[in-house]
Amino acid sequence: MTASRFVLVAAACLACVCAAAPAAARKSHAVPSLDPIGTWNCVVYGHPAFGDERLLLSVLADRSTKVARLLDGEISAWVPLTHWEIEDATLTFTDSRSGRDYHADLTRTTLGGSWRTPTLLGGWWCSPTDFVAAPTVEQAKPETLMPPLLPWLTATPVYPIKAIRDAKQGRAVSCFFVDSEGYVVQPEFVELSDEIFRTPILNALARSRYEAWPDERMLRPGCRSFIFRLDPLTGDASTAQ
Repeated sequence: MTASRFVLVAAACLACVCAAAPAAARKSHAVPSLDPIGTWNCVVYGHPAFGDERLLLSVLADRSTKVARLLDGEISAWVPLTHWEIEDATLTFTDSRSGRDYHADLTRTTLGGSWRTPTLLGGWWCSPTDFVAAPTVEQAKPETLMPPLLPWLTATPVYPIKAIRDAKQGRAVSCFFVDSEGYVVQPEFVELSDEIFRTPILNALARSRYEAWPDERMLRPGCRSFIFRLDPLTGDASTAQ
């Protein structure tokens, strides 16, 4: 092969590589499949000692977000949050009052994900709602728009024998929906420290029940956290929620 022909072949190969690189980069980016625009009935879960926080979340096309919280049996006025951003199919916004940064994976089938502060981590999970009018302080909306989930049977995960033998401890946060008959459906993990705890948690959620309600069309969001601990002195295993 002559030197000039070698240079031409090398240049052609370089051009192909340069053309393929942007295409490969585009393929590596996740593509959102969920449209977050609308009003959502959400549960925000943090530390078990503080319980769930239920709120309405409004995500608007002008990139603004706002929330209305359930306070003393009534829904408060809308409170603005930061503008939302979407990058690599991840929706982000911040509640400057609480310091929570919210993240949602838009490749999922429902809106939800994790929230973080410099020292805390939690989850949030939402179901769509037909409620669109902004509540006001003077005319607060009733609690029935965001009815609480009432546990009827709360099952505890079995500590895996292999995890005990391997001295593994862990933490997980799972968010899910509850149907009108009180069954947990569509559970997903917001946090899972080790895959060994996945099956026991899913089994516990499947055995758990909540109080039923008459509207068969409505799915209510919920979250639970799980902490797997081993006693450093006795080696006894315990699961806290």
